[in-house]
Amino acid sequence: MVKGLYVHIPFCSKRCPYCDFYSLVESPVSPEEYVDILLKEADLYRDTPTRLETLYLGGGTPSRLRPEDLSRIVEGLSRVFDLSSVEEVTVECNPEDYGKEEFRKLRDAGFTRVSLGVQSFTEKGLSVLGRTHTPQRAIEAVLSAMSSDLSVNVDLIYGYPGQEPGDLEADLKVIEYLRPDHVSAYLLTPYEGTPLGSKILTGELKAPDEDRIRDLHDLLWRRLKDIGYVRYEISNWAKPGKECKHNFLYWTMEEFVGLGVSAWGFLESVRYGNVRNIKAYVDSVLSGRRPVGVSVKLSEEDKFEEWIMLRLRLRTGIPENLVPDHMREFFEPAEEGLAIKEEFMILANEITADLMVYNSIGRR
Repeated sequence: MVKGLYVHIPFCSKRCPYCDFYSLVESPVSPEEYVDILLKEADLYRDTPTRLETLYLGGGTPSRLRPEDLSRIVEGLSRVFDLSSVEEVTVECNPEDYGKEEFRKLRDAGFTRVSLGVQSFTEKGLSVLGRTHTPQRAIEAVLSAMSSDLSVNVDLIYGYPGQEPGDLEADLKVIEYLRPDHVSAYLLTPYEGTPLGSKILTGELKAPDEDRIRDLHDLLWRRLKDIGYVRYEISNWAKPGKECKHNFLYWTMEEFVGLGVSAWGFLESVRYGNVRNIKAYVDSVLSGRRPVGVSVKLSEEDKFEEWIMLRLRLRTGIPENLVPDHMREFFEPAEEGLAIKEEFMILANEITADLMVYNSIGRR
């Protein structure tokens, strides 16, 4: 049963040098036309059984659209799907795009939550990450959204070239001052093919070494804990009761429909991805075909391995019998067994890989 809808809005004012998501700075399709196509695609899923709890608009940059266009998406989706039980409606925004008036329009349109792509509250961090807003504009955006009765998530990136602990401490001081409901903090990944990733991978720019990354991570989780945030996933912290419901659907392997160019979805044990080309996407939808470019049917073994990987990201834990004795030092008691200790969550990929091997051997 489908519990969530994800809608991808590909438009961006510029392409950030670290981003590997599908996005369009120049598009042959206008935002208004894209909304029309998007709603036609939604109609292709009209007969899909749903009990929707969340709706999430991501990108790209959804805030490149006017609030009226975003409202039209929600209204159009409500004519295809029953949204009466939806508890959370999130939209990603850049700090420079919207002010108090736009945020109030979002609230009036039914949005309950905004995720602001701040990435850093320092001039240094914004410069390295290629962002166009200023620290002051980011602060104003957070305050404007909060004053419009919207729950606010602040996205941060750490581990970028040249970042010192003092730079991250400056970000966290602003978080302590603003106290948004939710904070997402992602370790920079140097993706091959992105401008920033290429410079790091070729040695033109130097990323922080492992010791510095560990120091930054320790500072991050300890300070957020002191401020009053609860870490519930490897990259996400929230005030109690303010966790992102939509992302929980991903981490608990619930079904969701993905709409829009390059969007991903999960239906009937099949992970599918829409085509990553705007023209191919439009042509497919207008011909009455779901614009799926790739699909993978998960076997029971696949689902078990994904379940372990995703559950290890959460603080709820996995059954104790899945953790061998020689790895117990990295774990602590949790609600549903054992969870990775916070100080070791920076090693989650390595711990997950070892657990996969252990449990794969044990299941043979």
